[in-house]
Amino acid sequence: MSEVRKIIYGLAIAVKLCQDLPQMFSGFTIKAILLVFVSAMLPMRANEGLVSDFLQYFPERFSPRLAEIDSRLYQIREEVTALPVMLDNDARGTHGFHSNFSYESEVHWFEMSWPEAQTIDGIGMIPTRIITQSGVRSNYGLPMSLRIEATFKGQSTRVVVAEMQDTRLDIRQGDPMFFELQVQDVTSLRFIPVDLPTLPGKGVRFFSIAEVMVYQGDENIARRAKLGANFSIDGEVGWNINYLIDEQSPLGPPELPERGNSLGWHGDLARGSTTPSWALVDLGKSVEVDAVRLVGAQGDAPLKGPGFGFPVRFELEISENLEDGPWRLVGGSGALDMPNPGYNPMTFRFTPVRGRYVRLRVEELHAPDRFTMSRILLSELEVLSGGKNVALACEVSTPDGYDSIPHDATRVWSRAGLTDGYSSTGRLISEREWVSSLSRRFDLICELNLLSSEREGLLNTWRYLSLAVAFGGLSAAVIALLVWLIRVRLENRRTVLALRSKISSDLHDEVGSNLATIALLSELKSSEENLDDINRLSRETSLALREIVEITLAPLRPRKPLPERLREIASLMLRDHEWSFEGADSPSMDLEQRKNLVFFFKESLHNILRHADAKSVRIVLEKVPPNFRLVIEDDGRGMNPTIDPTGSLHTLRQRAERLCGSLSVESGGERRGTRLALTFPSQS
Repeated sequence: MSEVRKIIYGLAIAVKLCQDLPQMFSGFTIKAILLVFVSAMLPMRANEGLVSDFLQYFPERFSPRLAEIDSRLYQIREEVTALPVMLDNDARGTHGFHSNFSYESEVHWFEMSWPEAQTIDGIGMIPTRIITQSGVRSNYGLPMSLRIEATFKGQSTRVVVAEMQDTRLDIRQGDPMFFELQVQDVTSLRFIPVDLPTLPGKGVRFFSIAEVMVYQGDENIARRAKLGANFSIDGEVGWNINYLIDEQSPLGPPELPERGNSLGWHGDLARGSTTPSWALVDLGKSVEVDAVRLVGAQGDAPLKGPGFGFPVRFELEISENLEDGPWRLVGGSGALDMPNPGYNPMTFRFTPVRGRYVRLRVEELHAPDRFTMSRILLSELEVLSGGKNVALACEVSTPDGYDSIPHDATRVWSRAGLTDGYSSTGRLISEREWVSSLSRRFDLICELNLLSSEREGLLNTWRYLSLAVAFGGLSAAVIALLVWLIRVRLENRRTVLALRSKISSDLHDEVGSNLATIALLSELKSSEENLDDINRLSRETSLALREIVEITLAPLRPRKPLPERLREIASLMLRDHEWSFEGADSPSMDLEQRKNLVFFFKESLHNILRHADAKSVRIVLEKVPPNFRLVIEDDGRGMNPTIDPTGSLHTLRQRAERLCGSLSVESGGERRGTRLALTFPSQS
């Protein structure tokens, strides 16, 4: 189910729930629930936007392992950028060693031996890369695990000196293998495949390697070793055990990916394909040299592929004197055409000879077919003395009619490019550094993949945990909201019930008795006195209803000042009495206090009307800081405060308590009438 469908499905459930509970929640409540529910569904889009940043925050902050992984990944990426990279295409050249086919693995070994004991500190191996009917196979014949055994001086028993338990065929794309080790007195090395894959559909196995390097420092002593194998296919083109040490591999020259300005030497096409040409390197002084290395060019078209333009027939000569010679032949193609090495170095080693000038004489040019013009292309010429290139940046002269030919917007072909230390694709470095760095790069990439996978697993775990926490929190919020809404609903119900009870009580206290009296008077014989009583009671009832509505049902309506309101009540209830009202200060009171004070006042006047038989009434509302005091005096018959047959004083005392005030009653004795004094606080 897609994320959008999940959200729509969740919204449908929310709408259905709201439809099933229309009586419990208001429209606003339904909207709130829908909003929270949609918010709870949003983490499903956890890989986008702010939610992703939110979910990323917790693992980065609280996972030490994730911090370690990120630090290591940064180190790996920084180190990888400084390491060599392999060519995207095959450099061609020879294939290397190929064993026979069999059903076993360890019988496909090959070995190297030396007549004298050697000290070894590094071993490198480059897998074979060939093109078959099924496509490019970068690890052709490479085992899944490998063991290297050595024999030592004076011993015949082989000892394991290096081992690779997993060659990582799943991600290895022809990457070299390099073993750092320090062993002495080695007389032979045997390379044994432990776990060879089977050929699909055939069940047989074979072992193949393109190039093997055995190092003493920077010197590759494998090139002077004797090679042997249990079996080697040496009769097919490109396959021979001796190709293990011919410097030709699918990876091309040893270089870093730093391009120079020049691609190398491009011979003058105007000289023709049959005219001999040459390139002369002036070393600047007489130097003892022991090898000359030529590096072909990297072509950029099918016919102009790796090694295009490498001479077919040539000679390498050295001389002390440019004019008189003599020139000593130290290498070349010989009597036969030189096989094209592709984009690989070709080194000619010889007995050390002293000289200042090194000359490459080209007698026959490379012509891939009759439709392609023959030419000379070489990216570098190195003159080696003890492994060091003494021709670097030396002056080069040729018979060409130009110094350089533009190739593209940034690079040219030039005679000076023949000794600039750059191949067609990068800066040349030592073979050992190159092989070990490529192997290191592969190991780092493997580590990077493992750490990236572990990091993704940690992030997924934290994402799920964060989602669970977030969804749990939102769910708790939804539940809390529902509980709160239910409690608010119940509280509202209780408030309504309390309001109803209060209204009914007020109606009963204020209106019920008046209506009953009116009904009784209406049944008696009509008289003027009865009509006056009915009129008075009707006015009181109307006033009581207005008071209930004003205080209870319309709390936001503006009100008259309290003294004015009390004066209005007195004018209606004491219309048959002489009365006075003193006081202008109005206390600050909430609705409940105002109601209790008004009802206290009306109850007091009602008692005077019914029981006091008074002629005059005096009312005083005065401020007695910090309180207010309401005094009601009449000149009636008085009463005994300790005896209250009608319960009027009890009701008045209850009102006084609700006002947080005190009530004093004075009556009888020498003084006629009754005096009520209510002292109550003000909110101001």
